[in-house]
Formats: sequence, C-alpha cells, structure tokens
Amino acid sequence: MRIPLALLAVAALLSGCGQAPQPADLILSAGRVYTMDEAMPWAEAVAIRGGRIAAVGSDAEVLDRFRGQVFELGGRMVLPGFHDAHVHPTFGGIQLMQCDLSGSADAATLLAQVAQCDAALPEGEWLVGGGWDLSLFADANPSKDLLDAVNADRPIFLRGSDGHSSWANSKALDLAGIEAETPNPLNGIIERDANGVPSGTLRESAQGLVEAVVPPLTDADRLEATRQAVALANQFGITSMIDAATSADEWAAWQGLEAAGGLTARVVLSVPVSSPLTWTPSEGLIRAEDRNRGKRLRRDAAKLFVDGVLEGETAALLEPYLGEGGGSGMLILPADELAARVLALDAQGVQAHFHAIGDRAVRVALDAVEQAIEHNGPSDNRHHISHLQLIDPADYPRFAALGVTANFQALWAYPDGYVTDINLPALGPERVEGMYPIGSLERAGARIVAGSDWSVSSLNPLPAIETALTRQDASGEVEGVLNADEAVSLDTMLRAYTANGAWLMHQEDETGVIKPGMAADLVVLEKDLFDMAAEEVGEVAVTMTLFEGQIVYQRPSELGQ
Repeated sequence: MRIPLALLAVAALLSGCGQAPQPADLILSAGRVYTMDEAMPWAEAVAIRGGRIAAVGSDAEVLDRFRGQVFELGGRMVLPGFHDAHVHPTFGGIQLMQCDLSGSADAATLLAQVAQCDAALPEGEWLVGGGWDLSLFADANPSKDLLDAVNADRPIFLRGSDGHSSWANSKALDLAGIEAETPNPLNGIIERDANGVPSGTLRESAQGLVEAVVPPLTDADRLEATRQAVALANQFGITSMIDAATSADEWAAWQGLEAAGGLTARVVLSVPVSSPLTWTPSEGLIRAEDRNRGKRLRRDAAKLFVDGVLEGETAALLEPYLGEGGGSGMLILPADELAARVLALDAQGVQAHFHAIGDRAVRVALDAVEQAIEHNGPSDNRHHISHLQLIDPADYPRFAALGVTANFQALWAYPDGYVTDINLPALGPERVEGMYPIGSLERAGARIVAGSDWSVSSLNPLPAIETALTRQDASGEVEGVLNADEAVSLDTMLRAYTANGAWLMHQEDETGVIKPGMAADLVVLEKDLFDMAAEEVGEVAVTMTLFEGQIVYQRPSELGQ
C-alpha cells in the first residue's frame, strides 16, 4: 500500500549508532502523539512492528532504536483509534444502500429526495429508506398524504432517524392491513388524525406492522451493508465499535465479513434480549465466554430497551409530559421484570447495555443493576446505560457507586429542532436545560464513554467532541447553547472515545492507549486538537487510520504525496 508524504529509508542514518537498530514495519515521526498513557502523555514518534506498538517516544529515541519506513507527520496528531460505544453498523449500511434521507434541511428538500428515489426505482418495487428528521414536521407526525403525493401507487416506508418512528404512505398501510379499526400493538402507537384514521406515522412496535410486509433483505445485502459500515467507520478513525442491537441475520453478516478478511475493527455485539427469564446465553446468540483478549468479534453483551423516546412521548418520565396527553411514557418491561432479567444476565457474566432516554427509565436501569449487585455480588461485567437524555440529579452519584458507565451520544447536546420544537413544549424549560448532563456525571465520578448511534446521527466522532465542549451546533447552522454548565474538556472526550471505550469493551489491555505492546490501532488527524478553538474541532479531518498496524483508511487528497 502506498504511503504518502515523505517515505524514507533510515538504515543509513542509523548505521554506526552503537547497538544495531531493530526492524519496524512503519515509524510515525514528527507528530503530536497524545497517548492516553499517564506515564507518558505526549510523544513525537511511534514504531510499529507485527501489528503492535514497538516503541513510543521522541523522534531521536525511536529513530535511534528502529529502522524501516518512516511516515513524517509534520505535526499531525496521533491518537488511539476511536471507540464508538453505541452504533448500528449493519442498519446504517442498509440505509446507505436504500433511500438515505439523512441531512435534509427542511420538509420540501426531504420530499424532493423521496421523489428522486422514487424516480430511480422500477414500477412495482417498494421504496424503502430512512434517516428523516422528525423535527421537520409538527408533532413529529408527518402525514401519509405527503408520500401519496409522491407516488400513491408504490408502497413507501421510511424509517425515522431516531429508530423509534416510521412513516408510511397509504399503499404501505393498506398492504400491512392498518386501518382505523386496527388497535395499537403492545408497546406501539399508530398515530391517527382527528377522525381516528391512521395518519401515516408509526411509533415503536407499531413499525413492525409494516416491516412484516416489506420485502426482506438478502444475506448478501446485509454483508455488503456491514462492509460499507466498517469502511465508513475506518474513514472516521474508528477502530472499535459496540453494535448496539444485533439480530441473528446481522450476526451472520459479521461472521461473513470476518471470514472474508474484511473486519478491520474490534466489535462487541449487544444482542437484544426479549425471551423469557429462563433464557441462558448458551441458548441464544450471546456467548459470555467470548470475552477473551484479542478477539475481533465478540457477542458477550445483551441489549435491554428500557423505554422509548421523547419525540413520540414514549420515553419514561418521573413527572408527566405537558400538554393534553399528560402521560409519563412507557417502560418496555415492567421494572421488576427488567430487574429479574438483569440479575440473570449478570449472574451469567453478560454485560447489560441499556437504552434509557427518560429519567424514570434511567432510574429503573440503575435499580436493576443495584439489585443484581446485591444478589450476585460485584462483577467485572461493566454494565452501561446509553443516551441518558434526562437523569434525575439524585441519580447522578449512583453511576459511580454502582460502577455503571454513562454512554452519551454527545452530538445531540445542543438546541436543535428536536429540542426546541418537540422536547421543549412537551417537557418545559427546566427539564430541557437538564438534558445530556455529561459534566454533572463526570463531576459525580462517573466513567464517560461516547457513541454516535449512527445511523441516527453522524458517525464522525469529531463534531460530537466539539458539541460536548461547546454545547452548540458543530455545523454552525443552529444558534444557541444547551446548558453550558454541562460542557466538558477535550481530554474528557478523547478519553471517552479511546481509553474509556476500550475499558468498556473489556479490551483495555489490547487497545485504547498508545504504549509498547498494545495493538497498533491508531488515528492520525490533520491538526492537533489542543492547538485550536473548541469551535474548530468538528472540522478537523482524519488523515489516516491504522488497524493492527495496517493502513485501513487514507485521505484521498494525500495519496501520492
């Protein structure tokens, strides 16, 4: 593989320097290496041999001890490879292959994209896609009539960016048998107009009514989607991921990618648990014994959905939503059943990975872990809660006390349309100002990790890091700040994406820190993040990503330099 910039042979420089230099596969020199190693926080050079880090230090120290190909960084920043602790790779890859509606600035642009996708399809095929922004529509409830106007003869089914709402036209609703008399399924909502007729928006489990009649994906589709997702992750410097909800079909795709030699990341699979309490890991996809050092692909975690989302008022709250409905959301499982399930998982050595948006959901998740510890005793399972949009301040210290990791999606922590147009009327200003309390949890001693929830939001860690530093929109398109008191430092967020993520994945002895003996999972950034304003961090580009010493991404503009 071609290496850009200066590619030098250093043997001549090193001859006659006393002890014979050792061979290296690659030496990164003249860089700003932020190691995450407290014994040596900063360095200039890294030597790589056999997929592992052979030396870290000054240019003089490393170049004196090793010879091989040298990549001169010219002051570029080197970090451990990023860890995305909550992502949906196969699902996101499928969205890339279908009608991808992410990034639409307004409803008119979104519908124009739908029309383009429609025009590209043969007659008789479904139009399936996703990524549309719920905040573009009043009450996050777009009408089927808008899609009927695009094509009333073709079934159209579009998953929302949040993963908890979908939008269908009349043809798709008819094929699914959804009409005025159709009752809401358990843990689902069919949105309706004033006359009780389905409006076209489906929440939570109600999405499955249409999913059941959508033409199924093939194994080849899922394999290609997973391949594309891993390639995109590498492009953004990501070398480790937690797949936040892996199905049996997706597990097969991961196996296929690994068998084909295309798995250029370390992946922990969180398998949704919905079977009876008699379930044991050996009876399903989860294998507690997968927790072995060095494995690229492991399935030793369970995903537990505690509640829904605020957009559909399905997130579980301690105090009711405002407005006419006035409900408090839903718990996917009753609190006692959730606690029993977590206790059983914990006893079997399985990591619990919770989805919890509302403050009540966060509390019952913490309660479940507390009961598991009381019954089973302390463990090294490293349970974690994702999203954490609302947390009651009384629960802040419980994260550290119970050893529960706080898994934030920091890119959401600014006043976007979801917050101002949907959450604010439903919750009021006091609760909105308490959203995504990253700083409060850090001050309370919690371990912070970070994830994207892609394809819900961008896979790129750098805009998310910027948002956590500023509590503002990293793109500059949305004005305002969401509770500046919850901002955290650059070091906090870099650790969240590296050393802390590695710890959460039980691979802190393998990666997450740049020091000798660790795997050479590295990301090279074009600039030193510590040498710029916080508002510039999200614009920094990844120059190169290495996984086990191999270059798995290289910025095209630098090829041949």
